Amino acid sequence: MNVLAILKDFTFRCKSVFENTTTKMSKRFLNWLVLTIRTVTLIPGKVNFTRLSRYGGRTAKTFASNFKASVDWIKVNSGIARDSIGCGDDIAIAIDPSFISKSGRLTYGIGRFWSGVAQRVKRGLEIMAVGAISLSKHTCVMLGAIQSPNFKTLETERGMSMLDWYISLVRSKADELLSLTDILVADAFFSKYEFINEVVAMGFRFVGRLRSNSYLKYLAIPDPSAPPRRGRKKMYGEKVDFSSLDMSVFTSFIYEDSKGIKTECHTAVVHSRAMKRDIRIVVCPVDNGEPVVYFSTDTEMAPERIIGFYRTRFQIEFGIRDAKQFTGLQSQQTRDKERLDFAFNLSFTTLNVCKEVIREDYPNLSVAQFKRLMFESYLASTIISTYGKSPHLKIIQKINQRLAQLAA
Repeated sequence: MNVLAILKDFTFRCKSVFENTTTKMSKRFLNWLVLTIRTVTLIPGKVNFTRLSRYGGRTAKTFASNFKASVDWIKVNSGIARDSIGCGDDIAIAIDPSFISKSGRLTYGIGRFWSGVAQRVKRGLEIMAVGAISLSKHTCVMLGAIQSPNFKTLETERGMSMLDWYISLVRSKADELLSLTDILVADAFFSKYEFINEVVAMGFRFVGRLRSNSYLKYLAIPDPSAPPRRGRKKMYGEKVDFSSLDMSVFTSFIYEDSKGIKTECHTAVVHSRAMKRDIRIVVCPVDNGEPVVYFSTDTEMAPERIIGFYRTRFQIEFGIRDAKQFTGLQSQQTRDKERLDFAFNLSFTTLNVCKEVIREDYPNLSVAQFKRLMFESYLASTIISTYGKSPHLKIIQKINQRLAQLAA
């Protein structure tokens, strides 16, 4: 492993990633963006304008001014997703609101939002994270992030609820997302009539989760031997009791997860009163607990895929976690709306590039180990540059060997 060549190889790989996308950028901006992604990757700890200036060789003002640029991040990351995980029925779009810690009073969008980690409402920012998940590869490519306004701004200025805002976000990006896949996955919060009705009208097939006390009805099965009667025919049967399923309607199958654990599950097409549509549900029993109920608006979708897509949805939460830990998602040094948007999406794009480089060149390293390797390469390059035109070869070899051991 040549530590001195790692930075150069990463820069080349990063440029090739952007050249493969259809997003148009000027050569000057592309070179600056590649430099910024490389700098974010090698910075240990927080990522802000001051530290970008210290490690990136540009002034903090230069970084701050370029963070005002407009970039179609979902288009850029969609190109990365196609190269990494492909597209089609094996892929689904996952969405997940995420809380971002932020102090102060003048930052755009600051308010009180739900924090899943703290399990309570906290003061800060919120973004809607969008990712492409792969069922076969069990991974996620982060496509982008869109910041949410606070509740007061939505209600007073736009007359919208937070759910209406989420619907508008999906609608604004629907064409680009549908070019990847028409399967949309989200957690139980989005299993509401207003949201599902809108996304299905956009052309998506929705996969989600229901509460175990959801009001569902069996579809009526016509009796061919019954005499014909006047009036409207009966459409639905009895209410679904999850503690005592009608096995003449449900079909049982064995689901085996990625860890080899087998579970007997049951599936059927039923009617949801809340969603006002027929859906396919999959009931997975839980020892000493209420069963887990997954569903899809596509009644023809295989039940194994419904379970697989929903469980793979958790990969987007791992992507958010990694971006917070390694690429500065939660350490923005700005209060401006455009700069915040650039910082959030830069964090996700940097994470995608890191994972792509790791997948191609360093399959045995984690993101944390790769960042340390990049930082040690930066240190080695800085040390070597101080030797002048004719550095001592043996010293270089010792440094090279030592830094490779540190990063292993």
